[in-house]
Amino acid sequence: MAVAAAIILLLLSGWVNDHPWAWLLILALGLGYWYWRRSPAPTEVKAPPPTLHPQLLEKQLAETHTLLQELPTERQASLQSTHSQLQRRLDSPTVEVCVLGQSAYALNQVHDAVATLPLERCTVQQQTLATVPQADLVLLTVTGVLTASEFEMLRVLQASHYHVLVVWYPEMAQESDRPKGALCDRVAGHLQQQLQQLQIGQDQLIPFTPHNPQALTSAVLHCLTQQRANLVLAGTYRRAQQLHQQAQAALNHYRQERATPIIERYQWLAAGATAVNPLPLLDLVMAGGLLVRLTWDLGQIYHRSFRLADAEPLAKELLRLMVQLGAVELGTQSLGQWLKGNSLTYLAGSCLQGATAAYVLRLSGLSLIYYFETAPQTKSLPLVTQLQQSLQWAQQRVGRSPLQTLGDSLGLPSA
Repeated sequence: MAVAAAIILLLLSGWVNDHPWAWLLILALGLGYWYWRRSPAPTEVKAPPPTLHPQLLEKQLAETHTLLQELPTERQASLQSTHSQLQRRLDSPTVEVCVLGQSAYALNQVHDAVATLPLERCTVQQQTLATVPQADLVLLTVTGVLTASEFEMLRVLQASHYHVLVVWYPEMAQESDRPKGALCDRVAGHLQQQLQQLQIGQDQLIPFTPHNPQALTSAVLHCLTQQRANLVLAGTYRRAQQLHQQAQAALNHYRQERATPIIERYQWLAAGATAVNPLPLLDLVMAGGLLVRLTWDLGQIYHRSFRLADAEPLAKELLRLMVQLGAVELGTQSLGQWLKGNSLTYLAGSCLQGATAAYVLRLSGLSLIYYFETAPQTKSLPLVTQLQQSLQWAQQRVGRSPLQTLGDSLGLPSA
């Protein structure tokens, strides 16, 4: 903008007319400004992903071992066996090659070509696109341009960092040793464009015919000789990650089994105390320390190293969110208080408030379970957001409170 303003001022002042060479200066300034405007902004260079090395695998297996130690012996037996196999896998690596595809004929042809290679410590299996394979090297056999299912499988394999070779076995090659060149070239061009969308290099597209398997066998032999260690390490690391997820799921299930009786005990305590106490429901829950104690007890199961005093802010914030999000509506609580204030309906009011107190403790317990299970994966989120997500998850499983249900049936407005 400053350059444009200067040019306009020069023209208006007549200075250009007195100095003919100034046109060259103006032209140079204009070209420089135009080039500066059209030049793309410098892009930020992203750091390359960390190189996979044995230490990462050892760390992953060590973290999984810690999870398994908390499980009872009978529950960790099968997982511990898999863990031990993965620890030994790098010592005598056997590469697992999987041939994937939709065409049974093409699968058999590619499998036979690879299985006859002089390969040591290598297994070759066939598989459909139904599941993601457990393999170190994947040969995806296609007969033309990628179908939707083949494209999705490649996307999944790429996201999971599999080493993939796309083996192209043209349909016309199944009928003739020399497929039509023009049609074959068009299919190849379209196939390469699809692979570029997935950031798969041209060197990973391998043409194949049973009469000329040289390109495929050379590519496979190169991978298995030059990249054997990397293939086995990457495959073992993927298996270790899957085992870690299985161990975490098993541990979460075991912890939930331990947490359930604790939540139920606090439900009964809350129901009994509220039924005979004149204090409002939420005041009683906090004044009696029931929610604080429940928070602390569940924290011990999930190995949260906080004191009983540290559990109080968490419990108060959770209770505040219950009211804010409508899980416990203040307007319907007055119904229970009114029923308890009348001698004829005292028993009904006591039962309603007791049931609602039990509901509050159960909703809180399930929210805390979800919070403790997911908090390590969501450290970047603020506490309120994490608790809100936990509460919403628990609400879907518990439903509405007894007082809310009765208030709706009576047509009482919500607070």
